[in-house]
Amino acid sequence: MVNEIADIYDYEAGKLIKRLIEFLGENNVKRCLRRHEQALKSAGPIFGEYYLKRRHPWLSAFKQYYGLTNRARSIHRHMTPELKALVIDAKKVVTLLKNMSDSVKNKYKRDFMDMDNARNYLFEIKIAWHFFVKGYGIKWYEEDSIKHPEFLVTAPDLKFDVECKWISVDIARRIHRKDFYGFADRLTPEIEKREYTGRIDIVLDDKLYGSTIRSLCFKVLELVDGGELKGEYQISPFGTLVLDLNYVSSVVIDMKERMKKLCERKANEAHGEIFARSKDGKPVDPIELTVMSEKADKVLYRIEDKISNAEEQLDKSKPGLIVCFLEGVNGFELQKLGSESGLQLTTKDVLLKDKFSHVVGIGYSSESMAEKRDSSEEIFGPALFFRNHNCKFEEAKTFTFVSPPRF
Repeated sequence: MVNEIADIYDYEAGKLIKRLIEFLGENNVKRCLRRHEQALKSAGPIFGEYYLKRRHPWLSAFKQYYGLTNRARSIHRHMTPELKALVIDAKKVVTLLKNMSDSVKNKYKRDFMDMDNARNYLFEIKIAWHFFVKGYGIKWYEEDSIKHPEFLVTAPDLKFDVECKWISVDIARRIHRKDFYGFADRLTPEIEKREYTGRIDIVLDDKLYGSTIRSLCFKVLELVDGGELKGEYQISPFGTLVLDLNYVSSVVIDMKERMKKLCERKANEAHGEIFARSKDGKPVDPIELTVMSEKADKVLYRIEDKISNAEEQLDKSKPGLIVCFLEGVNGFELQKLGSESGLQLTTKDVLLKDKFSHVVGIGYSSESMAEKRDSSEEIFGPALFFRNHNCKFEEAKTFTFVSPPRF
């Protein structure tokens, strides 16, 4: 859906969250919240905000929900972005539960409380919802030891299986997000203390190791403290560094536009983020940080392995759709991958194989994005779809499987 919050009335918000908690089990939710809070207390602010809080899709919102209900505050009058996202997810889950067998319900009840993999399983719900709201039937496959796709979609004149794959690009990258945010947690506050704003781009000779974060941070600060604020520098034994720093000015920035430009300029294999101070609730004096390795990543090999395995779970007697979520990729980055990219070429090469003749296409999704308008807020999931023109099922060749991307 494009504007998912619009179909949820204000008075429904608290009820939907409550029903989701009842399904998961309140004791289970509170147990996960306690573990989550303990992890956040021992983490740095950037690592906690950008990494730990994103590991599970709902825990931050559950904390806000309990904070409001414990003070007898209404949910719909205090809707934060996290609560809005939770309400949207809750509506999808509690609605789709009606068509699930007990074994499938129990599977999701267990999976949604998995601290590291809950988002994987929520992705399946979101894809099912995409077809459900079009009026199509959803039949969930039973949880058993036999390989099978997630669900069967019944549309007018067409039935097709859907297999969902969650792909963490971290596994195949030389620089993991966990280490990137750990490094940012050490470096960014030090740059802010020195009253600087601007760009810091690092290209490492090899990997970013957790054990070398402190030393790398020291090398960068050594240059900055020596008055080197603009230019390219060697930082032995790590690699090269490009600095473009200025003194802070407290000028408010358009964070969305700034992030879009960052994604356009940085390499696809680079990790990049913008960290900004806040003045009157608005972002100022941003620090753009990117880190990448000189050596090639193996992300495309990882994606190819995942989609090749997905083909085996689809029944060759009917059309099959593979939908992948690229974890750690935002909408702007996904847009760049739509044409003339390694992802496009790899996907097309895979679809040319005879064993994929029953697959109608492969879709890719990335992190949800929000767009504020004058009186509303749209929440949408960017997506790409590569159709298999060699699919043996003629009736599937013109069917619209996924929505076009929006950026």
